[in-house]
Amino acid sequence: MAAPRHRSAGGRRPRRWWWAAAIAAFACCGFVAGLLGSRRPPRPTRLDLSGLRSLPVERAAEIATFPGRIDLGGLATISEPAAAALAIHEGPLFLDGMTTISAAAAAALARHEGPLSVQGLAIRGRAFTTLSPAVAGLLARHPGPLDLAGLVDPDAAVAEALVPHAERLTLPSVRRATPAAADALARHRGPLELPAIESLDSPALAARLLAAGAADFSAVAEFGAAVMPVLAAADRPLDLTAFVARVAAGGPPDVATAALVARHAGEVTLPAVRDLDPDTASALARHRGTLSLDGVQSLSPAAAAALATHAGTLRLGGVRVLDERAATALARHAGPVVVEALTTLDAPAFAAKLLADGRSAFDRVTRLSAAAAEPLARHRGPLGLDGLATADDDVLAMLGRHVGPLRVAGLAAAAAALERVPEPLAAVLARHDGPLPLPHLVTLDSPPLAERLLADGRTDFSRLRGVSPAVADMLAGSPRTTDLRGLTTLDSPRLAARLLADGRTDFSAVTACSPEAAEVLGRHPGRLDVGGLAAAARMTTTIDDGQAGVLGRHVGPLRLHAVTTLSEPAARALATHQGVLGLDGLRELSPAVAAALAAHAGRLELGGLREPAAEVERTLASHPGVLGLDGIESLVTAELAGRLVADGRREWGGLRRLSAAAAAVLAATEGTLFLNGLETLDEATAAALATHAGDLSLNGLAALAGPAAAALAAHRGDLSLTGLEQPAAVAGSLAAHAGPVFIGRRD
Repeated sequence: MAAPRHRSAGGRRPRRWWWAAAIAAFACCGFVAGLLGSRRPPRPTRLDLSGLRSLPVERAAEIATFPGRIDLGGLATISEPAAAALAIHEGPLFLDGMTTISAAAAAALARHEGPLSVQGLAIRGRAFTTLSPAVAGLLARHPGPLDLAGLVDPDAAVAEALVPHAERLTLPSVRRATPAAADALARHRGPLELPAIESLDSPALAARLLAAGAADFSAVAEFGAAVMPVLAAADRPLDLTAFVARVAAGGPPDVATAALVARHAGEVTLPAVRDLDPDTASALARHRGTLSLDGVQSLSPAAAAALATHAGTLRLGGVRVLDERAATALARHAGPVVVEALTTLDAPAFAAKLLADGRSAFDRVTRLSAAAAEPLARHRGPLGLDGLATADDDVLAMLGRHVGPLRVAGLAAAAAALERVPEPLAAVLARHDGPLPLPHLVTLDSPPLAERLLADGRTDFSRLRGVSPAVADMLAGSPRTTDLRGLTTLDSPRLAARLLADGRTDFSAVTACSPEAAEVLGRHPGRLDVGGLAAAARMTTTIDDGQAGVLGRHVGPLRLHAVTTLSEPAARALATHQGVLGLDGLRELSPAVAAALAAHAGRLELGGLREPAAEVERTLASHPGVLGLDGIESLVTAELAGRLVADGRREWGGLRRLSAAAAAVLAATEGTLFLNGLETLDEATAAALATHAGDLSLNGLAALAGPAAAALAAHRGDLSLTGLEQPAAVAGSLAAHAGPVFIGRRD
C-alpha cells in the first residue's frame, strides 16, 4: 500500500519546481562557501618556539594544546610544573637545547606519550658521572644514540630506566655492574656497548652482548662462573686480553677457565702453568691461535694426546724431557710444535714432526735414540745437534749417513780431550760444520777425519804419534807442509819422502820405522836426528844390530845420545855412517867396540865416556876425524892427549886423573892450564906439569905429597893450589917456586 502523499496546510499539493529551485540554491550556496573556504590560511603543524629561554607553567599549558610539533630548543632547563603541563602534549616535542633537568621535572616530562627529543641532554650526558632513574628514564625516550661516557657503575634502578631506549647505548666508563643492573642492561632494546667492563657476572648480559655481535672483551679481567660457559660456547674468537693476562699471572686454570681462555682471539701465553691434566689440556687445545705453555716442564701421554688436537702453534718452551709415548702422541699435532728446551729425543715420529715443522736445530738435545736419529739422518738439509756430547755407536752410524751440513759442536768439544777418535764418531766429526781443533789427537786412523782436518787447512799435527797407512798416504799428498814432529812410528816410505822434501830433519820422536821408510831416510844427504830410533831399538841399553845397520847407511849427522851400550856388530854398522856420529850415552867402550868406532870417518862424539882403558884410548886416538870426549875424566895415554890437543881441546877441568905421559903433552900447550878437577897428583905427573911455561891451576887438590910439591916448585909461572886443606905441610917444599904461589883455601 503506497504511503500517503504530503499535502500543504491548504490541502494543496506543492509544486515540483520549488523543490528543484531549492536544491539548486543550496548547491549554489555550497559552491560559494567552498570558494570562500579555500582562500583561508592552512592550519599550522609545527610550533617553533626555539626563541624562548624560559617557560612559565601557564605558557606551557597553553602551548600543550597545540596538536602538532613543538620546538623548544632554546630552553636550557625546565621546571617540574612546566614539564608536567607540557607532558599532556600529544604531538612531537623537541627540547634539544636542554642540558640540565631535575629528577622531578624529568619524571614529569617522561610521561609525555608522543615523540620526545632531548638531544642537548643526551650530549650533556657524556659528562654525567651519576644519573637518577628519572633522568635515565627521560634519556631513554631520546630517539637517538646515547653515549654516557662519564657514568660509572650504574645501579639497578638506573639500568632499568635505560631499558626502553631503542637506539645504541654506549657506557664506556662502566667497569662493574651489579647482577641486577647487568640483567637490566641485558634487556636494553637497542645495541649495547660496554667497552671498559672489567667484571662480568651476568650470563644474560654476556649472552646479550654476544647476540649483538660483540667480540671485544679485552678489558674484562673477571668472569663469573655462570658467564664462562656462555662465552666459551661463542661461535667466534673473542678478545679476552685482560682475562688471559690474569689467568697467566695466577696458578693452573680449571677446565672452565681453560675453555674460556681458548676462545681468546690472540696468542694465549700461560707461563705460570706447571702441570697440565688431560681435561685442562683438552680445553686449551680448542684455542685457534698460538698457545704458549712455557711453564709446563713435563707432559703425560694423555695430556700430550689432548694437546695434539690443537690446530695452531704450540709452544712448550719449558719441556726438557718428553716420555716417548707423550712425544709420539704430540707428533700428531697439526700445527708447529716449539720445544726449544728439549734435551731428550727418543720418539722417531716426534723427530720427524719437528723436522716437518721446519726445525733443523736441536742444539739442546743431549740424548738421542737410534730410532729418533733415523729420521734426522734422512733429513736433507742443515742439521744442528750441538748439545749432543755423547752418543751410542748406532746413533753415530745413523748421523754419519746424513746428507747436508751437520753441526755437532758438543761431540767435537768432547772429542777435544781424546787422543784417538774411534769410528763411527770420526766419520760424524768429519762432517761437523764448525771448528774441529782436536788438540790432543795422538792417533789418526780415520781417512774421512784426516781429509776433513786437511780441508780445514790444518798443518799442525805435531802431537800425532801414529797414523794408519791410508792416512799416511793422505798426509803425504797434502798440498801444505804438515808438522808431524811427534810421529813415533814411520812405516810409509811415501810419507818419509814427503817429510824430507818439506825440509824435515828432526825425526827424534820416531821410535819405530819400517825398512822401506828407513831406506828413504838413509838416502837423505843432509842431517837427520833419528835418536828416537836408537832409543826404541834397544832392549835395555843396547841398540839392535839390524837397526844400527839402517842408521849406519844414513848420510849426515847422526846423534844417538840415548844409547848406553853398543855391540861390536852395531858399532861396525854405525861406523859406516858418513858424518857426525853422536854416542854421548856410552859410558864405557870395549877395545873391540872402540876399534870399530875408530874406523868412523866423521866427527865422533863420545861425551859420556869417563875413564877409558889405555888400550881404548890408543885406539880412539887413531880416529881420523874430530874426537869429542867432553866428559872424559881420566887421561892416561900421550896418544889420546896429543890427539885431543890437536883437535883444539883447551878445556881440561873435568879431568880427575892424569898420567905423567898425558901431563907432558898438556904441559906443552900455551896459556893457563886449568886442571882443577884433579883429585890426586903423583911426583912424576907433577914434574911433567912443572914444565908448563904458563900459569898452572890445580885448585881441586885437597892434599899434596912432599915430593909432588917439590916437583911443582920447579914450575915458573903462577901456581894456584887454593884447595889444599893443610897448606903448611907443603909450604916449605914450594918455597923454591920462582913465581907467585896461591896456596890454601880462600873463604
